[in-house]
Amino acid sequence: MSYETIRECLKTVSPYTLEAALLVAIVVALIAIFKGIRVKSFDKNAPGGPGVWGWVAVVVLWAVVMLNYFDRQLLSVLHDPIVKGEDGIKMTDAEFGFLTSAFLVVYAVLSPLGGYLADRFSRKFIIMSSLVVWSVVTWLTGAAETYNQLLAARAAMGISEAFYIPAALALITDYHRGNTRSLATGLHMSGIYTGQIIAGFGATMATGQLALGWRLTFEAFGFFGVIYALIVILFLHDPQGTAAPAAPAEEAPKAEDKPAAEPTAAQEDSFSFMEVMRSLFSRRAMCLLLIIVAIAGFANWFLMTWYPTLLGETFNLKPEEAGPKATVWVNVAKYVAVLGGAVIADLWYQRNRNARAYVPGISFLIAGPCIVLGMLGCSWLGLAAAIALISMQGVAQGALDATLMPLLRSNIDERFSATGYGMLNLTSAGIGALIAWGGGYLKDAGIPLTFSLTVAGALMCVCGLLFFFLSKPSDKTTA
Repeated sequence: MSYETIRECLKTVSPYTLEAALLVAIVVALIAIFKGIRVKSFDKNAPGGPGVWGWVAVVVLWAVVMLNYFDRQLLSVLHDPIVKGEDGIKMTDAEFGFLTSAFLVVYAVLSPLGGYLADRFSRKFIIMSSLVVWSVVTWLTGAAETYNQLLAARAAMGISEAFYIPAALALITDYHRGNTRSLATGLHMSGIYTGQIIAGFGATMATGQLALGWRLTFEAFGFFGVIYALIVILFLHDPQGTAAPAAPAEEAPKAEDKPAAEPTAAQEDSFSFMEVMRSLFSRRAMCLLLIIVAIAGFANWFLMTWYPTLLGETFNLKPEEAGPKATVWVNVAKYVAVLGGAVIADLWYQRNRNARAYVPGISFLIAGPCIVLGMLGCSWLGLAAAIALISMQGVAQGALDATLMPLLRSNIDERFSATGYGMLNLTSAGIGALIAWGGGYLKDAGIPLTFSLTVAGALMCVCGLLFFFLSKPSDKTTA
């Protein structure tokens, strides 16, 4: 099939994205009416193995998270076509950075609400609804004619993704309550890096041989998201009872961190948002994890937003050269680390209950100095060495992504795992919103992007040390 044929096919089907999304939304609503959307009581005597549907959930959701992060990264990769292209939208670097900031602000603010709803209602229903919204908003991004329309579309994307990640990770770790928990989480999170790697070639899709243009590139993936929603409807299932037990199933917190009394059976399915917040913040570990993800988010969101621009300006690269170099290697590092770190953490956990904190902690302590060296020495190290050193951030982030939800669930009441993860998203994305805008603001003021990344590398060392202050989980476990 020729490139011209592909372009014509995409131009033909993409205008029907809104109608297709409406039909899928109707199907999702009907499923909710007939099957119900409330969380069922968790069977505390259920076996801990994930079963077939537990692994099917990982595979199905892998593609969803891949699409989510493809869309996030694609915006920064297509900076030049969007800002400077013939059909682009004129804006300053600060305004371009604010597009990501707007997304992150909405994503951050709504993440706790998305998590709370996922703890109260069917994870599958939340995920299906999120994917429909994602598809529509991705299509609207390509259809935007003005900066305000583009800003509104990127802000609306935050609604979709705020409801996805907490529900998806909670559903996966509902199934995987034993020694597969970090591995299942890591496999799912590896979809993030695949999406970012594919997005690195977004300039090639938009301006290379395929020549879709930045608008049709977004519109085409919006249509694909609607089609994939049908697969989610058919193959994703909530486990039997999606609310986790009142005390952590896999790892119980230390005695001093436990609540005064466990909730009764009647209370397990009925809890207010404020009750959830009181439970979460009764644990010291929750506060430490919030600080950790804030610092980690500084470096991660900076690279996701400004890394292609940084490489292009520092080493005089064209967008089609800077995009792949900025996304492929750091995400390959994340991909290897999220899987390798998950396996190491699960195996090491059998001998040391601190393993799921030690693995990311050690990774951050190694990655931070590498980034500082890469930025301070980029003028004499050269492009390849700088990319290799900066890619160590991917190792640290991958190790964190593989272990964060297991760490969280080992330190809180597991019924509130999605809400807890939503709070972590609130913190990480809030920092990301500031960094996405702040990087552009400082750049407009004459402060180079390399300075901001150097500061992020130094803070990663602090982040690594904090992992060693998390409470040691009890040896009592159902794994």
